[in-house]
Amino acid sequence: MLNQYEVPALIADEFPEIREPLAKLSNNGNITKVVEVFARYTEENVHDHNLHIVEKCMKLADRIYVKGNEIVKNAIENVFIFSFSTMRHLCNRVEWRIIQARIPVTLYSTYIKQVNHSED
Repeated sequence: MLNQYEVPALIADEFPEIREPLAKLSNNGNITKVVEVFARYTEENVHDHNLHIVEKCMKLADRIYVKGNEIVKNAIENVFIFSFSTMRHLCNRVEWRIIQARIPVTLYSTYIKQVNHSED
């Protein structure tokens, strides 16, 4: 199981360009802030149409979610997956459909549950 202290290093290994902001947060174990940095990075790449990077982010988020403890899972659900709605508005319909097709099924099904729950 991944804990909140291991996640920043895992993200930084995959995406060295955000290593510095992650390093500042990793010492205190604030997984919510760590996932916010990761989600913001993903959103920036959606905005910049870097779909290859977005796909790589989605795969890593899925791996973190599947292997994470409950604290990590909650952060991914409440921050990263919640940010899908923002991502959807940062690109056109065609790009969103491409991104949707690349969102791992575990993350996408959680997103659908969030959307359906908010409509209740």
